[in-house]
Amino acid sequence: MTKKLSFSRYSPFLFIACIMATIFFAQPIFAYPLFRSIDIQLPQGQTLKDWIGSFSPDESPTTIPVLEPLPGALVPANAASPIIRWKDALNTTWLITLSTNGTSLCRGVMDTPYWIPNQLLWEQIKSAAGNAPVQVSVNGISSTGTLNTKGETSFAISEDPVGSHIGFLRKRLPFKKAKDNPHDSQMAVGDLSSFAKPRIVLQDQPICFNCHAYSANGKSYGMDMDYKGDKGGYVLVDISKTVSITDDNVISWNDYKAPGPSKYSMGLFTAFSPNGRYAASTVGESSAFIMLDDLHFSQMFYPATGVIAYYDRTTEQILPLSGADNIEAVQTNPTFSADGRRVTFARASVKPALVADIEAGRLRKEDPSQTILDTNEKYPMQFDLYSVPFNNGTGGTASPVKGASENGMSNFFPRYSPDGKWLVFTQCKTGLVLQPDSRLVIVPAEGGIPRVLKANMNLMNSWHSWSPNSRWLAFSSKGNSPYTEIYLTHIDEDGKSSPALRLFRFSHSELAAMVPEFVPDNSVIQRTMGLADPEGAKGNSMATDGR
Repeated sequence: MTKKLSFSRYSPFLFIACIMATIFFAQPIFAYPLFRSIDIQLPQGQTLKDWIGSFSPDESPTTIPVLEPLPGALVPANAASPIIRWKDALNTTWLITLSTNGTSLCRGVMDTPYWIPNQLLWEQIKSAAGNAPVQVSVNGISSTGTLNTKGETSFAISEDPVGSHIGFLRKRLPFKKAKDNPHDSQMAVGDLSSFAKPRIVLQDQPICFNCHAYSANGKSYGMDMDYKGDKGGYVLVDISKTVSITDDNVISWNDYKAPGPSKYSMGLFTAFSPNGRYAASTVGESSAFIMLDDLHFSQMFYPATGVIAYYDRTTEQILPLSGADNIEAVQTNPTFSADGRRVTFARASVKPALVADIEAGRLRKEDPSQTILDTNEKYPMQFDLYSVPFNNGTGGTASPVKGASENGMSNFFPRYSPDGKWLVFTQCKTGLVLQPDSRLVIVPAEGGIPRVLKANMNLMNSWHSWSPNSRWLAFSSKGNSPYTEIYLTHIDEDGKSSPALRLFRFSHSELAAMVPEFVPDNSVIQRTMGLADPEGAKGNSMATDGR
């Protein structure tokens, strides 16, 4: 039986450093750090060095998969150690060897099918490896001391740091469980350089909170919150270490009277302008929503009507954005370009029959035991990316983004790199947000030839965010677990991505981690956030579709 992962298990006391541990090259065999699991008992009379030296290779070892890191993954220069994880049904102990340029960096024996280098050893590994690829070899140790299985992978330390924390949400699954248990939801902030778990900033609240956003200047923060039952409630604050949310911190997208047939606005997918003055969102939406029992994909959701409106923090007005307010189209997922001059969004034609089904409540009666694939077949929808000049709120004429429109796919969730060079968006066959086949695609910021990122995992990739230095992309995926996890990939000068690196310290065994957002430079790191009057913030939800 696999033992439960525990970070405390691998403290600095759990490896044995040999003579001259910081000098790795041109040394005799075993003149490098050795380590072992604390529960492993050495053979009587043998040192760890002697025991490792006694292992003999099998003539034909069975190949085993090393699950992570993926071959060629890049680790940020300032990041804590990755997890090395493998699968081997034949053995219960394994020899792990890290080497570069044919020289061993460290060796050790583990009794769990994973290994996390502790902080001291990780610094030694980085110092010795530099930017050279680190080869990882895992050999299963049989009861007779032969190495009867073998698996390999590799990674490298990127010279590019992340230089930023990541804020993200955690939620119960399936969706109905999260809806019924708002106290369990969390907003966390993780430090990639830390060996500790992320800090929980917001939790144990009596009302639902969802998508969040930071302004590029690092001064403003916003979050969807069902404040006093208002589905259009939006917390809008200046970033500080501690935030106590009151009425003064909450705006309502329902202050803007959107065109019918919607009865209220949720303010979906809100995004900030780079200077933090404007917040753009979807309003007046009629949503196609079906709650499902499936743990992996527990809802089908997308707006079937909607326009883009923006809130001006200076004038405190909510106004429609011309060019993104066509009532014959559904417009959603707004994002500002890096210079704030344009707003790019997902657009589709309104389907009157679908809207009629939503208004009549037919989607609410759908069988929750069906799968997302079943609902996709019944209610298909494809979006294209469009872009419109912002012009300080006056808008303009919208035009399709080349490479992200009219391609027979659904294209949504556009995000510009802070340096203004690239646009990454999510693409799948149908729908929006939570889709099994969703993948990340990159085009030049002005549009162009699309390329699927190498970082995509095999199941659901979305909710991506650029690091402030435009070198890293954080995103969510279900490639390893139904409980969504956060991954990291490096984007080079040519827009090519490295294989995904799972940020395993951000994961939770019972909560999905989603919507990662880099905390911009020059911002105060959030410590705590909460409702000033939790009981007073509760109210009767205006939702009519089961959310």
